[in-house]
Amino acid sequence: MSQTILIEDNSDINNLFTLNLQSYAGTNVIHRKNAEDAIELLKILPMVNLIIARNKIQGEETIEKLYDYIKTAGLDIPLICLGTHPLEAQVTVLKEPILWENVVRTAAKILGVNLTEVAKRLKPDFVPVNLQYFYEIQETPCDVYIRIKKSTTEFQYVKRIHSKDTFNFSDIEKYEQSGLKEFFISKDYEQYFVNFISSKIMAKLEDNMSAEQRLVTTGISYDLVNEQIVRAGMLDDTTVELSDSSIVSMVKSVKESPKLNKLLSFLFTSKISYAYQRCHMVTVICHYILSKLELSKPQHLDLLSFISFFSDITLKTRSQIEINSLEELEMSDLSDEEKYAVTYHARDAARILKQHPEAPQGIEQLILEQHGRKDGVGFADDPPEDLHNLTKIFMVADGFVKFSLKPGVFKDKSDLVNALYNRFKGPSYHKIIKVLEGKIE
Repeated sequence: MSQTILIEDNSDINNLFTLNLQSYAGTNVIHRKNAEDAIELLKILPMVNLIIARNKIQGEETIEKLYDYIKTAGLDIPLICLGTHPLEAQVTVLKEPILWENVVRTAAKILGVNLTEVAKRLKPDFVPVNLQYFYEIQETPCDVYIRIKKSTTEFQYVKRIHSKDTFNFSDIEKYEQSGLKEFFISKDYEQYFVNFISSKIMAKLEDNMSAEQRLVTTGISYDLVNEQIVRAGMLDDTTVELSDSSIVSMVKSVKESPKLNKLLSFLFTSKISYAYQRCHMVTVICHYILSKLELSKPQHLDLLSFISFFSDITLKTRSQIEINSLEELEMSDLSDEEKYAVTYHARDAARILKQHPEAPQGIEQLILEQHGRKDGVGFADDPPEDLHNLTKIFMVADGFVKFSLKPGVFKDKSDLVNALYNRFKGPSYHKIIKVLEGKIE
């Protein structure tokens, strides 16, 4: 078996690359922290077949050091650089965003592994399905499996729910209590299952439910839309219908929303994802601000609800969604690929919304401006005064919610409000924050 040195300082990315390199490229992966550690290994193990490394690790010019050593030592070891580097002519460079599939394909090609076979392996027989979706149904249109790990590179799929079997809430809860987070279904049934669960959720959203149940079901609906957009990079007819139903349900829930303290308590203790916690709370805060402004119109809540729902819809993780400034992005532990997604997520969300046949007029520009930049790229340190008023309301509400969802960061409510005043310095933003102060006193 070939030997590959991997130098990656993000543990999650490290594990992802390792598993897939071993599974699909058939190479034994050896981890090293930086170029110095890798060079010490090469001195006693010069027959390594490939090195994959970040362009820089914690300020170290990792690729440059490795290249210089390999050249000086007269070794013939290919280098894959993760991230842009001036040595592009001498090493194989994978620019951002860096997808694990591209890493595997590139490594397989260098290692002489049959790319046709790799392509077949990269299309899994089974795909994961969030366990939470099963709380919304009592049967499935296909067989459902759990995955059991046999070794570091092998899994066994065991059928636990047969097609058309009926089950209830407690049956699914037992799986969750045992530590299970996801089921698996055949890849061939993926779209069929998505359509099935979407129709079930949409039907539930149209029914009368308690405020708490509506929050949970709408949250699951949001997560399904997010998952499908992240997977496919686009809206299809089913996702459009589901997102529309979710937004209508969210607006209904917001209009009937309990007091903020009660809402926060429920959101913190429920199984709702952070992504939907933020989405729902931003809509609630926007609704309150609009109710206090004389110039607001009924359709403004619909517009702001649309922005709240789609603003972060292309982001995968809580760590990405929490970012609310350029400084936070630069100081974060996110991978280069994740930072790229955060930097361009407003622009990507606007692109997604172009595919919505009945998106509100003007929504694309409002989505682009969500972090104070009219081009939808990055974050404005000092958001300008010439943005749309609805954008300003959204930005203040979003900032307030993200601050609120960081327990322990602020001493009290006045400390949080001062942080908002410092974040948004313009007089029109201060006017909105002043309105919001009445909600949190």
